[in-house]
Amino acid sequence: MSGRSRGVTGLLVVLLAAAAVGGLPVQGHAADPWTLMAQGQALYQAGRLGEAWTAFAQAAAEAPGSARPALWLGAVAVARGDRAAAVAWFSESLRRHPSLPEQSCAMAWLRQLGLAVARPRWHLQTPAEYAVFVHAVNHSLSPGQSEWLGSTLIAAAQRYGIDPRLVASVVFIESRFNHQSVSSAGAEGLGQLMPETAVGLGVDPRNPLQNLLGTAWLLRLNLDEFHSLPLALAAYNAGSGAVRRWGGIPPYAETQWYVWAVLWVYDGLRA
Repeated sequence: MSGRSRGVTGLLVVLLAAAAVGGLPVQGHAADPWTLMAQGQALYQAGRLGEAWTAFAQAAAEAPGSARPALWLGAVAVARGDRAAAVAWFSESLRRHPSLPEQSCAMAWLRQLGLAVARPRWHLQTPAEYAVFVHAVNHSLSPGQSEWLGSTLIAAAQRYGIDPRLVASVVFIESRFNHQSVSSAGAEGLGQLMPETAVGLGVDPRNPLQNLLGTAWLLRLNLDEFHSLPLALAAYNAGSGAVRRWGGIPPYAETQWYVWAVLWVYDGLRA
């Protein structure tokens, strides 16, 4: 979904802004937590998550009264796909007397991670099973509409050699099977295609059939370029240029959450 506004990125912008105007509590060695936080942020943005984790963990130990290192540890855990650690550290940040922006950031992340609580677990193989799943996700659809969407999703995926369960996972995250969904950034339809992306694919994003075809085709193009499902999903969210530029999943909070979320749902649909 190249060019889409990265709303979740604002959660990390809060942390970066706070680092510029606020101070960590002084715990013995006054400069150490600041230095560690700066190192951790640079390592995170470079995609060196293991080293970033170590730096933020040391900062959290040096400044046990500060919520900020705990927030960053939660963000790194999300990027590493470790939901349990992410929930633990975001919850820990709320126990560290956070500022209002820090509290809002932690609570927003915990709401995002709440997706896992309701992760769908379905056996999807036949059109009838897809129809039941689609209707369970979007109760506003009639049985006939659910059947049509299920069958059309399978056909679109098969046309481009994509696992239909992957397309279903992407649509689940993007729109919850609401073909009228439009994001604040202008992404449209089931797969939330940006207008310029849809033009490049030659599809009308407001048309459910063409939107599903565009979604499957974009996934196919990304898989062919990057030969990796996580990278293909990152390119779907942030654009292939961003993945090439960073040499991997970009260090954008939304993109890292998006890859984790789609893979989380996809794993449930293959259960």
